[in-house]
Amino acid sequence: MATITPEITRKERTTPNYRQQIKRALSDHAFKPSRSNLWWLPAHFAFIAGCWYLLYAQFTWWFVPFITIAIGHSMACTAFVAHDVGHGGAHKGLFWRDLFCGIGFSAFWISPRLWRRWHNDDHHGHTQVEGVDPDHLFTMEEYEKNPILRGLYKLSPFLRNIVIFSSFTYRMNQQQLRMVFVYLKSKKPSTWEKVVIVSQLMFMAGAWITLASLLGSTVVIWGYFVPLMVANSIVISYIATNHFLNPLADESDVLATSLSVTLPRWLKWLDPMHQYFGAHVAHHLFPQAPAHSARLIEQKTAELFPDRFHSMPMWTALVMLWRTPWIYEGQNTLVDPQRKRRIPTLGNGLERFRLWRKKK
Repeated sequence: MATITPEITRKERTTPNYRQQIKRALSDHAFKPSRSNLWWLPAHFAFIAGCWYLLYAQFTWWFVPFITIAIGHSMACTAFVAHDVGHGGAHKGLFWRDLFCGIGFSAFWISPRLWRRWHNDDHHGHTQVEGVDPDHLFTMEEYEKNPILRGLYKLSPFLRNIVIFSSFTYRMNQQQLRMVFVYLKSKKPSTWEKVVIVSQLMFMAGAWITLASLLGSTVVIWGYFVPLMVANSIVISYIATNHFLNPLADESDVLATSLSVTLPRWLKWLDPMHQYFGAHVAHHLFPQAPAHSARLIEQKTAELFPDRFHSMPMWTALVMLWRTPWIYEGQNTLVDPQRKRRIPTLGNGLERFRLWRKKK
């Protein structure tokens, strides 16, 4: 397969004050917290409870795949609400933020205290910064030290992608557990904070597994653990497309380090259920803005900064992730170390790679 030589297409220039210009162009109402999305939590939990009852009382194999996917989707939707609430998009009070964030993330066992440190502080405060953002892809330095990663890249690209994309079914939980150990080893959190993180995790896991167990092993398997794999896949599909095609950061440039994705027209009705999570550029610009304002913020961002704002259909982004390696060589290049195949990141030539692939 041919290689495209990476090149820097963005001119050296000063990063504009995006937030200041966008806030001037929009009304203050777009940035005020809104509690309307909290109603999604009881709606989804009621739906999950109804599905559990069907599995318990009316189990038949033909509807298991459908009900499992439906439960998993609702679990993912509660996580999207938790994500919005955790930033203050619904309530400014820290107690209420943690409470609703914990409820929404409970199926994933994500402690709201851990989430604030991991996501709000480290990811948002240092997006795509090598060695600081806990959510960026591997670098060549990490590849050389990691025998599992080196073995993965010895596989054919097709088999490697099967392994990587299969990991979407558990990757959110895997990253959550990894971050628990990272912060338990760190000197930054206090001992009390570490106790809180572990206690919240154990309470969430215990609550879900105990409730499911009361209805039998069928509900535990098909009503919780398999749907949790579906929920992981949905959430990680968004997270991977939001950042994994972007360069590592050498400056605070939100539009360079984030990508927004859109759902196909026939699935647009899912956007509000997903709390407009695909509008990720807007979210990184204004994390505390309510989710329902995200697309409006992005529309104005695209008008003001058309040469910097990146957006594409979600399916297109997933296909591009399949076609590109997942290891950074420098800040602006993704590389397959075994095959010496290099692909530029978004904003540095990846757009041209996309067009080239279409012509082929």
